[in-house]
Amino acid sequence: MTAPIPSPNWYPAPGRTLLLPSMDQVRGAVTSPPTQLVWPKKTSADNLDYSLDPSDWLSGTSDYLANIESVEITTSLGEADDLKCLWSSIVNGMACLMIGSGQPGTQQNINVRLLTQQGRRAAVSILLPVSNALSATAPQKTPTLSNGTPIPPNSIQLAGGSILLGDNDQPLLIA
Repeated sequence: MTAPIPSPNWYPAPGRTLLLPSMDQVRGAVTSPPTQLVWPKKTSADNLDYSLDPSDWLSGTSDYLANIESVEITTSLGEADDLKCLWSSIVNGMACLMIGSGQPGTQQNINVRLLTQQGRRAAVSILLPVSNALSATAPQKTPTLSNGTPIPPNSIQLAGGSILLGDNDQPLLIA
């Protein structure tokens, strides 16, 4: 299996990284952690990276994360200041999400589906409390391509500043 390549110049915040507990190792089956995971609180004004570390889940398998299949915020109501995932990417072998905004004083539910190189799947549900210390704000802008596709920090950037794209017009990543 291809081991994760360290991403240069950007590292996920250790204080906002959750270790995925060991789960059932059946290939192809979607598994879930045995307990509810909770990320540290944020304010609506923050754009912060939150990460999931699969090292315990994949311990002894020689397997690595290949893809974040989906990120769904089930508590979103379609408001401009709803919690939003601004980008998601595999960074240094971890599933990383840049999350912004959110209704103050709420507990937001984020569902993340992960896929490994060997075909293991995990469905992870995480709670993210939003502090009521500041009023609701729309998420801050993050870099995007001209078509609106988010540009994660581990995208491959060419010498002239353009982002290297794959056949699917998505940024190629150092993962």
